[in-house]
Amino acid sequence: MKMGKDKKTILKQQKELSTKVTVGKKTYLVLTEDFGVEKHFVITTVYLGGEIILKKNTDYKNILKTPEPEKELRELMKRQHELTINTTKKDKEEKKKSTSDYLDEIKTFLQRKQYKKAFELLNTALELYPNEPFILSYCGCLEAILNKNYTHGIDACSKAIKIIKEKMPYGHEFYYPVLYLNLGRTYLAAGNKKYAVEAFQKGLVFDNDNKDLLQEIKKLGMRRKPIVRFLPRSHPINKYIGIMLHRLKST
Repeated sequence: MKMGKDKKTILKQQKELSTKVTVGKKTYLVLTEDFGVEKHFVITTVYLGGEIILKKNTDYKNILKTPEPEKELRELMKRQHELTINTTKKDKEEKKKSTSDYLDEIKTFLQRKQYKKAFELLNTALELYPNEPFILSYCGCLEAILNKNYTHGIDACSKAIKIIKEKMPYGHEFYYPVLYLNLGRTYLAAGNKKYAVEAFQKGLVFDNDNKDLLQEIKKLGMRRKPIVRFLPRSHPINKYIGIMLHRLKST
């Protein structure tokens, strides 16, 4: 990303990024800092007149295990810094978007495999709708894949499922396949095949014919057998029994 004329960026020993962003008559300071390998946190803070108006923390413990941790850390800092700048610069019209508007744009980016653009938009949407389950779930999944922040990603995807269960416990089963798909992919990114398979199979309980879930299961060389084996997997009885069993396990 090229820095505009209204920004001055300073890199101090790869430990700090500082940028001034002018929006209208207001000037914000976006500061991204590495707090050292012992704390292993990159923290980006947005100030307006000395007051903190936004803060984002990223745990980079997993990056320390990579072959080139310094390079990975620099890229993480730059990515988080630029993402926060973009979030800060969004005008008022952008903030009026509904969750469905954001999700439509995000899905378009994902279909085009423009994952970084999708992640930037997800973070913007998350600031406005922190408890919207689909935004939270997609954001958690990409957090794990792009930033290798597996713990945060898994927590976000799990929280999204919990929100759906608490707010809409019955009659909204069609929401679950996508949420379990994201959770499974997050586990895969973290190298946890066992939990990934469990997540994909839970998603299939609600939609036996979900192409994305079936594709992930196929990649792993596994396939869950239907509950009533003499009936097709997509038969309504198999689907109904699967949903009932899932509800019983959740209670």
